[in-house]
Amino acid sequence: MTKRQLARVHGHTIAEIEHLLQDACDVFDGAVSLECEALGGWSSINIRGQSAGIDFVLKLSGSITSHDTSPYKHLYDVSLFFNKLGIAALPLSMGRFSNEMETPFIVMEYIDGVVHESLTEFTLQEITSLKECLQILSQQKPPILNRYKSPSDHITRVHALVENHEGFSDRSQEVAVLNDMFNEIYPEVLSYTDSLGGWSPTIMHGDLWVPNIVLQTDKVVLLDFEACAYGTPFYDLAYLLETPVSTSEYELPGFLSPDDEDAVDSLRPLVVAYLVNWSLERLLSMESGLIEPNLSTIESRSAIIGYVHSKISRLKTLLV
Repeated sequence: MTKRQLARVHGHTIAEIEHLLQDACDVFDGAVSLECEALGGWSSINIRGQSAGIDFVLKLSGSITSHDTSPYKHLYDVSLFFNKLGIAALPLSMGRFSNEMETPFIVMEYIDGVVHESLTEFTLQEITSLKECLQILSQQKPPILNRYKSPSDHITRVHALVENHEGFSDRSQEVAVLNDMFNEIYPEVLSYTDSLGGWSPTIMHGDLWVPNIVLQTDKVVLLDFEACAYGTPFYDLAYLLETPVSTSEYELPGFLSPDDEDAVDSLRPLVVAYLVNWSLERLLSMESGLIEPNLSTIESRSAIIGYVHSKISRLKTLLV
């Protein structure tokens, strides 16, 4: 997702958000300055800022619904755990603005480094560094993570978010057609994932696509740990290969070792089915007016619809 100029966010100007953040966050000693351009991201609005030598990213929810509990508590705890291992950004603060919606926020340290636009841009050394980072991730056993017992458990949970969405009965014809296209093959998806059996209790990042990988001189730092859970690390490799629209990244020579290929390939249908479900849920939320306007534009809706079409086609080829 490209950078986007921000006029208002959650009903406030950038100047107003600067004051709200300074009032709500005691980590800053001086004035807060935010950029008027959002960083990339589909689920949150991410704004870079500075204050008295602190370089940070303010993350605001992409949803405009009210929250009884902070949606960032899990991200804060998980990021704090993995920051101690050097593979995650340090969470600096978390709270709510003193506005009518009590908008939840989290402040993360800004991680400087290289972020590629495509997996094909990675050098062999960068791929090695990424795998070393994922190895560190998979070896941990924090008690704060969600657990998926099996691939079937994973896909049924996310599919239920679509089928039980509050805007499901009022969805547009265009989204209804996409939903029907996916539901035609969903029984086959479920049967396939059932055949995969259970998962080993190891950690997966859960949202490992190229924009969440920051390459530094001697290490890799991962962003956005919201989906981090117990499952299998092979899911992350399949996710990284299947997330792009471009088919040139589906098969990247040298990326997978011979020992990993079969395990990763077996999870590709699960990943693509997840991407379709996530996209359908986002479209339903956009049509229901539940998404912040900066993330709910004509352009973004069109891009997601095109993405769903491409991923359903991809899923059909994987299930043959």
